[in-house]
Amino acid sequence: MGGKEGAESEVNWNGILEPEERRRIHERIHSAFGAVGARIPEIVVSGGRKLRLKDLVFTYLNRERLSAEDLEAVDAVTESLRRRVEELDRSILHDDISEKGAVELMREVLGMLRALEHLRSLREDPGRAGPAHSSLMQRVDDERRWRDFLKRVR
Repeated sequence: MGGKEGAESEVNWNGILEPEERRRIHERIHSAFGAVGARIPEIVVSGGRKLRLKDLVFTYLNRERLSAEDLEAVDAVTESLRRRVEELDRSILHDDISEKGAVELMREVLGMLRALEHLRSLREDPGRAGPAHSSLMQRVDDERRWRDFLKRVR
């Protein structure tokens, strides 16, 4: 993409990204470390509802134990976010979109993917919700260090 990395974006005369550039953004989203350092959005509209996503994720992460009802809610949010990510992903790949619009969608998708990772970790071991937060924060720190290392190497 343009700017920081020095590469020019491929846009047509109307400022719309060319298919190859849209594919590159799609690949970046789905790369192994795509969501590293991404910020979980404060609010996401998904399934026609506004979700206070950041608060919701950290509320569940900080609980000592998740009840069956909590797990059902985690599953519902996870499914809703997964559908929203797919929807935005399709928009990036197939809609006529400007570079700025694509970057905004990419950031939103990366934040939702990070939230999904946290929510899935809760599902893996619901009895360790509180400790899961500490473990995830350690992983986030490790991933940030790895990302910074990769930036220096490039």
